[in-house]
Amino acid sequence: MRFGPSILAALGAAVSFAFAAVLQQESTQSVSDDKSLSLGLLTELLRRRQWLAGGACMLTGFGLQALALAYGPVALVQPIVVTELAFAIPLGILRRHRRAGRREWAGIACVLVGVSVFLLAASPGSGIQEPDQGSWLASLVPVGAVALAAVVAGAARRGPHRAMFLGAAAGLSFGVLSVLTKALTHLLSIDVARAFVSWQIYATIAVGIVGLIVSQSAYQAGPLAYSMPFVGVLEPLVAVIIGDTVLGEQVRLSPSLFAFEILAAAIACAGIMLLTTSPMVLSIYEERPPIEDRLAF
Repeated sequence: MRFGPSILAALGAAVSFAFAAVLQQESTQSVSDDKSLSLGLLTELLRRRQWLAGGACMLTGFGLQALALAYGPVALVQPIVVTELAFAIPLGILRRHRRAGRREWAGIACVLVGVSVFLLAASPGSGIQEPDQGSWLASLVPVGAVALAAVVAGAARRGPHRAMFLGAAAGLSFGVLSVLTKALTHLLSIDVARAFVSWQIYATIAVGIVGLIVSQSAYQAGPLAYSMPFVGVLEPLVAVIIGDTVLGEQVRLSPSLFAFEILAAAIACAGIMLLTTSPMVLSIYEERPPIEDRLAF
């Protein structure tokens, strides 16, 4: 299989990110709201053992994601990575000692089938490794502006709407981060010294920190069911669009294949909606887990 190592690494990243999301979301619920959207939120969370366990899972996920991007195109890797939702929801249910019902399993199946069919139909290919600066600016500036607007809107709200807006900003940030990671892995592979004086490495660090703060603030604002759908939809969408326009990763768009791609995307989105509107899923995140569960990982 041409992109076999990339697919396996991306699946590993999805599982790692799922563990990170569940552990970190539980940890953020006990932090006061006044620390939202600030470095103070991170300094508070760094004192929590469970959040650090989630952080270790997140770092593992980023490492596997970078490995996947080193061997495959963004348009292949990111749709696989965002299947983390299909792993996070069952994990959250398991940690509350519940059992998933038909609705939850149907949602998980729709996400996995939809993503699989999309990738088979789109069959993304590798693009250029070093695009020009104008192409980067033309794509990153608009996405950054929309992400900033989402943060501003989220900061002015409370509860579910805050989690949704911040989840959208996190999804946009992570989509950009994946493309920057792809560019950075290429630079590191050919000249480490050059990579450390390039703007990509500092942009990757900056976007990573912003994405981390915003995502943790989204977790703090409400259940994963409010924020993760926006991450799950916007992260691959932004990554695929920038991968196509900036990196030249061509996705097959013939009329017949395009119909399959739209159908597959609709199935995946339906699965996300089934999961995130599930009464069971909402209930398990509205209650706090017992203290022994929060400490056991």
